[in-house]
Amino acid sequence: MEEFSDKLGLPIRNHIPFTGLEDTPKLEVIATALYIKKSKIEGHWESRSGVKGFLAKFLVGKARMFLKAMSYQAFEDILALLIYGLVLFLNPDQFIDVHAVKIFLTHNPVPNLLGDILHSLHTLMRNDQGLQWHKRIMSLSHSDIRWLSLSKENVTIIDRCGQYPNVPFLGIRGGITYNPCLALHQFGYARRDGPHQMLIQGVVFDYEDDSQGYRREFVRSWDMVNRVDSKSLGQRNSIPLEPYLRWVCTRAQRFVMPYPYVRPVIVEPECEEKVPQVISHPDMPTDIEELKRSWIQIKEERNTFEALFHAKENKVLELTRQLQDKQKVNTYLGAKRKRPWDT
Repeated sequence: MEEFSDKLGLPIRNHIPFTGLEDTPKLEVIATALYIKKSKIEGHWESRSGVKGFLAKFLVGKARMFLKAMSYQAFEDILALLIYGLVLFLNPDQFIDVHAVKIFLTHNPVPNLLGDILHSLHTLMRNDQGLQWHKRIMSLSHSDIRWLSLSKENVTIIDRCGQYPNVPFLGIRGGITYNPCLALHQFGYARRDGPHQMLIQGVVFDYEDDSQGYRREFVRSWDMVNRVDSKSLGQRNSIPLEPYLRWVCTRAQRFVMPYPYVRPVIVEPECEEKVPQVISHPDMPTDIEELKRSWIQIKEERNTFEALFHAKENKVLELTRQLQDKQKVNTYLGAKRKRPWDT
């Protein structure tokens, strides 16, 4: 979630994000936020399929008017609401519904946006839709992903909320839990082995079918947010170790990932029968571009660690030199203080 926030340039604020249980915002509050007269808001606040909101063309017209008048703050705020309603929380009817307005007014869209994406992906896979595109996502390896820069050493992440061992998200249509312990590689803390099952307990639900009351539990959990910093995450390590890779493969097989798992292969030189020998290899990439990316990544990490090592080495040498100089001074002063009968 923190890298998502970094990419969007939007902070994660210290208050409860959109829950969908809020009262409909008063029209004067919307009018103030958008720099539009309340009478205009009242005239264009309409319903579509039982949901209140604005037609996009109304807001587009107002944005153009403010831009022409060089009222840039008003233009940017209306443009932001249009992006919320048409891009981030998509409504196919060119309609900016009340949910997008509520999220806009919270100024804290990151948890809801990431929750909406994860919930939508889960729904598509559950309904066997979109298999062609999520086949590519699920077959990505760590070499295909550009992780967050190692220069960002001071990291603070939301580790869990309330009674949950992970982070509960609420989207537009439902809720889903997100497991930060599986995302630490993004910050240069690759896992050494698989996490405890308790830490990755999954909860997914739709608002239309929430007989167990998960929604209100999710909302209450955001009153107790636990954050951890780099000191608590341990030593940096950008390459996941073999026990973790085995855990991932085992989990993929147990959940029967809906795509054919094709292992990379190594083709050995032809044998006596003139038939090349193909040997499966679980980890070694064979694509030349992937090999280049892996080599560049390893080289960059080596250079980073070498620079850190040399800096520490120079510091040790400097401290050693200072200590030797101090010892020489103490030896000299000690000789000066000797009593005559000590010689």
